Amino acid sequence: MRVVAVGDCGIDRYVDLGADRPGGISLNFAANALDCFEKGDRIGVLTALGSDREAGVVQRAIDGLGLEGAVARLPGVTPVQYIDHDAGGDRLFVRYDAGVLAAHRIGPAERAVLAGADVTIATVFTKILDFFETVAAAPAGGLRALDYCNLGVAEDPLRYVRRFTRDFDVGFAGIDAGDGALIDALEGIARAEGRLIVATLGPAGSVALGGRTRIHCPAVPVARVVDTTGAGDTFAAGFLSAYARGRDTAAALARGSQAAARTLSQTGAFPAALVPWPADAPAAWAALRRG
Repeated sequence: MRVVAVGDCGIDRYVDLGADRPGGISLNFAANALDCFEKGDRIGVLTALGSDREAGVVQRAIDGLGLEGAVARLPGVTPVQYIDHDAGGDRLFVRYDAGVLAAHRIGPAERAVLAGADVTIATVFTKILDFFETVAAAPAGGLRALDYCNLGVAEDPLRYVRRFTRDFDVGFAGIDAGDGALIDALEGIARAEGRLIVATLGPAGSVALGGRTRIHCPAVPVARVVDTTGAGDTFAAGFLSAYARGRDTAAALARGSQAAARTLSQTGAFPAALVPWPADAPAAWAALRRG
């Protein structure tokens, strides 16, 4: 089975630790897919990196993990997300710079990679919407999944869900468990389009929407939460590793929950060395702390 994660491979910049590490939604998914999918399955990423120091950190991670790569190298800045933590280890997103990914558009070679995939997962959010449009329009074989990092925009909070759900078999969305109205709205869209939307609810577990009834799954308890970064990406890797082979939604939810629990007990979504900031790092990085 060939699995391709499309989108953000970049730097997780921890402003509370003064260090970087490779991360980003698509790299987080792919790294965990290596553990979740079966041995012999081919896991890869499709992304764009810049020409800066940070690109080397990400490329070494891709190579070290043994991931197949369709990696465009472009003049400019590699994507960076700035992360802080509160006292309980919950991730606080501070800022995101999309860098060269925002301007990238996939070409014929990348479309061929997508066409040959058995499982594709892409991510959509406003800052890379134009790049994502070229991904969504490309033909893809097999199961197509979409991570809704943004459900929509301020003036239309579910714009992307309404627009793209019909083009993907499975959607993932991180939701506050108490937002019943939003969960109801997602369920309505999933049913109307005949698709599956999986809402991850943090400590409240997860729920699959779109069938006749909702399928709930509790979260797997974690003794000590170190970092929630990448937990949703890891959940998606676990879920799809089961769902792609058997279409058993309940079993896939359980597999996703187990995978996410492992991630919560470590810094970042997968094991990787922290790279201390250089001595000349801008003071503005540390000034972004919120926790």
